[in-house]
Amino acid sequence: MATRPGLTRPNASGHLTLRGNALRARLHGSTGSLLVLAAAFLWGTSGTAQALAPTGATPLVIGGIRVGIGGLFLFLGALVRGRFMPARRVFRPIILVAGATQALFNVAFFSGIALTGVAVGTMVAIGSTPIFAGALGIVFNGDRVSWKWYAATAVAIAGLVMLVTGGGSGIRVDLSGILFALTAGFAYSFFTLLGGRLVRYDAPDVVIGVSFLVATVILVPFFPSGSLAWIARPAGTLSALYLGLISSGVAYMLYGRGLQRVAVSSVGTLTLAEPLTAAILGVFFLGEPVHAITGVGMGLLFVAQVALVRDAAKAG
Repeated sequence: MATRPGLTRPNASGHLTLRGNALRARLHGSTGSLLVLAAAFLWGTSGTAQALAPTGATPLVIGGIRVGIGGLFLFLGALVRGRFMPARRVFRPIILVAGATQALFNVAFFSGIALTGVAVGTMVAIGSTPIFAGALGIVFNGDRVSWKWYAATAVAIAGLVMLVTGGGSGIRVDLSGILFALTAGFAYSFFTLLGGRLVRYDAPDVVIGVSFLVATVILVPFFPSGSLAWIARPAGTLSALYLGLISSGVAYMLYGRGLQRVAVSSVGTLTLAEPLTAAILGVFFLGEPVHAITGVGMGLLFVAQVALVRDAAKAG
């Protein structure tokens, strides 16, 4: 069929190309979402891995082992890919502070879990992170937060009050465990604030790897004599490798690659899988009891976290 003057024949190959590009973009985004979800799932197993570690695996040693192995994995991986941080930047105060926040986060996180259980400890630590992040943004960056941040923070505080006061028979919720978990949430939020500035100059895996290694240097001198004996046992070796290599090194590697493929606004929602994973494992795998009021408190924390994540995504 002849083409009329002034008209062009539809380009079938062009339509196919557009469809192919759209399909590839969709698959690219789906792959990124799966990578971030996998990372969140692995992070969510950290508390359970500590609970299953042999006797003698204290929160201090667990935290040091996790950042040590994970940091070495990320650092060596970055070197293989030709990424490195110049020595003059390694010894900057901001790097040392970032390492200190990671050291504090890991020790406080595993201490909170040891005292109050995997489900509650993780929910408090991770659920409080967006609240602290908003507060730190106000103080250091002059950020303006919406009324939703204040409302979600109030809901989270109500959930924390229920967790502390609503424990029933057999519930391991105590104030010291909650405080450790909140300290972990604050430390991680502070690290996120510092990391946002550090990644302007170096790749995320380099920043995290170096920060982890600095955290290791900070923690190791505090290891009590004989505190590593449990690692020599097969169960201890497996626990140490899982915590450092899988739930830390591999998880952060997957997270970094996922960030390159998925919209930043979706990342916070996807990482909600971490507290959910921890809660499910704590309750159904470890058999941690959950009283009705405690369950409502955890639910309020999770709802507050969802609201804060969505509000941050819209603001971004």
